[in-house]
Amino acid sequence: MRKYIRNRKDHGANLIEFAILAPFLLLLLFGTIEFAWLFSQNLDARHGAREGARLIAVNYPVGPVNPPPARTSAQTNLIVAEICNRMDVTTGALVTLTSTGGVGDAATAKVDAPPDTLTGFIDWAIPSGFRLVSEVEIRVEQPAGWENTTDQPCP
Repeated sequence: MRKYIRNRKDHGANLIEFAILAPFLLLLLFGTIEFAWLFSQNLDARHGAREGARLIAVNYPVGPVNPPPARTSAQTNLIVAEICNRMDVTTGALVTLTSTGGVGDAATAKVDAPPDTLTGFIDWAIPSGFRLVSEVEIRVEQPAGWENTTDQPCP
């Protein structure tokens, strides 16, 4: 068996090879971490939109009331606050609630949130103005006591 004997000229070769490959390895590692984090935030925005749709369908927090309540911004604020409480990512999140009619008609809850990175290593790869947007349409089950709102920020 032949033993490899290192030449004096080869002493820094390993360090140079590592210096060349390290940025690619770090990009792969941090890229994977950031992608998973952004995917988690996207799921959170979807969860907020689904929860918001459920809340507006049942006229949270009032529920079934006879006669139907007057539409108020106070109830809208309660619904938006509850949507934001049920999400982890609320910094800069905007909530939109819309309804086209009464019971049996469609209503929509939309959550629009900016992405937030963990490491900042791949911020250059995220396009400017990129947002995590999720919109859910649902059938209204109770007379609405909330008003339509557009891009209301989380409290």
